[in-house]
Amino acid sequence: MCLVHGGQGVIGLGEVARFETDSPDAADVWWETFSAEIEDETEMPGVHGTGPIAFGSFAFDPDRSASPSVMIVPETVIGHRGGYSWVTQMSYDVVDADPPRIQAPPRRAPITSVAPGVIGEQRWRELAGQVQEILGEADLERVLLMRDTMVRTAQPIDPRWIVETLIRRQPDAWTYLVEGAVGITSKLMVGALDGLLRTRALTHGPTGDDPTGSQIFDALRGRGPIAAEHRRTVDWSAERIAPFCSAVRHSPYPGLVWSAEDRLLATDVTGAVLPDTRSLAVVGALHPAPFVSGLPPWKAADTLAEVEEVDRGRITGPLGWVDRDGDGEWVTDWRGAQIDGTDPNLAHVFTGQAVSRDDDITALSEELEAKVRATLAVVGL
Repeated sequence: MCLVHGGQGVIGLGEVARFETDSPDAADVWWETFSAEIEDETEMPGVHGTGPIAFGSFAFDPDRSASPSVMIVPETVIGHRGGYSWVTQMSYDVVDADPPRIQAPPRRAPITSVAPGVIGEQRWRELAGQVQEILGEADLERVLLMRDTMVRTAQPIDPRWIVETLIRRQPDAWTYLVEGAVGITSKLMVGALDGLLRTRALTHGPTGDDPTGSQIFDALRGRGPIAAEHRRTVDWSAERIAPFCSAVRHSPYPGLVWSAEDRLLATDVTGAVLPDTRSLAVVGALHPAPFVSGLPPWKAADTLAEVEEVDRGRITGPLGWVDRDGDGEWVTDWRGAQIDGTDPNLAHVFTGQAVSRDDDITALSEELEAKVRATLAVVGL
């Protein structure tokens, strides 16, 4: 297990306890009770993540998913932050005083086949057409519709290989791995650290060709429909975290996150956190994020429940960690891989594409096809 960003983060080894649930709120109740019974000592008091922590990975839509949301308490935590490193070891009985053993280097598993999953290219186009019909009748701006790909390998997939590859390729993004869900993202859903609460509002940039970048430049100046949509996403994010903060602030103009797969407008919304605020409670308020569902997110999620035929599982759901004080970091993304829980030679890879009312479906499908290929490369498969 891990969540690593910019050379800092936490890695979990082994398992002391787990809790299967259907919501962040239920997970928070369990973790608050469970962690209160753990005795611990630390030489870094007051530093988040240095005591007992739990990793979590939640289903995007628990009502129609076969994948349960899960919280896992690791046996060993290795952390690094602000120039300091630490090791935390947990046990029901006697804690092992020895450091964790060095593991064998990760190895890439050769791919034997790549095949469409539940939703192939043609079916995605048909579903995108259905989404556009709904958008024409409902108060919806965008819906993020998923495609899935099945990747089979000759040997069991070593998720450490994927994690190592992702960190090396994009060290400034968040690299995650919990219960076989693995990938990389620029979407910080919740960061509750050092008295501050932060969420990153992201909006998918223009689709199709924009050779001069004029649409992006207009959006960065706050002009045009993309900037207007981004402002609504920022406002939604600020409204959702406001009950947990004494004050909320954000820049009036967005920044830009640029990758080979997408162009994203980004604004960090930050608040001074109120006492006793727990990160999992904020996760519950922000899920499903517009970035992985659509805008408005609740209506988009209802549309996806009606139209989308694939079970996303825990991809596009919140994933991260929480410490005893309730502080933590949680991310989500429109792409990722889920290593099969019963067949370690199989990975289910998901890639999303935002659909708007007036988009050209053929152009969107071609863009999504390129994103699928890029996602396979990004996740190291």
